Amino acid sequence: MAKRHKKHEGHIDETWLIPYADMLTLLLALFIVLFAMSQVDQQKFEEFKRMLQSLFAGGPGIMTTGKALIDEGEKPNTENPPTQSLIETQKLEQYKEALDRYFKEQGIEALVTTTVNEKGLQIIIRDVALFDSGKADIKPEAMPILRDLSVILASLDNNIEVSGHTDNLPINTPQFPSNWELSTQRALNVMKFLLQNPDLDPARFSVVGYGEYRPIANNATVQGRAMNRRVEILLLRKYKIEDINLNFQ
Repeated sequence: MAKRHKKHEGHIDETWLIPYADMLTLLLALFIVLFAMSQVDQQKFEEFKRMLQSLFAGGPGIMTTGKALIDEGEKPNTENPPTQSLIETQKLEQYKEALDRYFKEQGIEALVTTTVNEKGLQIIIRDVALFDSGKADIKPEAMPILRDLSVILASLDNNIEVSGHTDNLPINTPQFPSNWELSTQRALNVMKFLLQNPDLDPARFSVVGYGEYRPIANNATVQGRAMNRRVEILLLRKYKIEDINLNFQ
């Protein structure tokens, strides 16, 4: 009896599936981007763009020339990607440089200090830039600076701590029986003013008054006491820096 020969099916080349799948993935990504762009509030974007451009433009049209406000730097090496905390540190450093330029343009660089440390990005504003002596009401000339600062803070999503500090000279008025009340009210008023910007979420903020008990200079001198009377705005880190070898001063 003759043996039946099995039919062998011809080989089907399926290598075309790989580039086809890649093409579908790229199309999906394109549709997502287009959809996201369609959701932008154009009026709000234009207002924000103009504000940031006026704050940080080192030359004509940083935003209009296609260069970002903050330089994103080189693309990370995918073979040895940086940690989240290192990326955050680099971003905070870039914002620090932008803020320093802005304060210099406003002519108040001697009254404002910025630093990136283990806590985050710290903005220290001397009291004379914001308040009259022994008062907690924000001076009219300080309002435009705080208003611009609120726009910058709205471009980040870090939590923010506003703290008030005084020198060690006692105060005893009906409104401020001690430096505790003065420092706390000053910090509170700064926070309330910043929150006039509707793009800032109040849930991101906290306020604390330290009175005279967190000095950064010697209260025995006039210069030291002037440095200790301040409000600090701290953009808190999201990621711990224990895995980075950084030397903060």
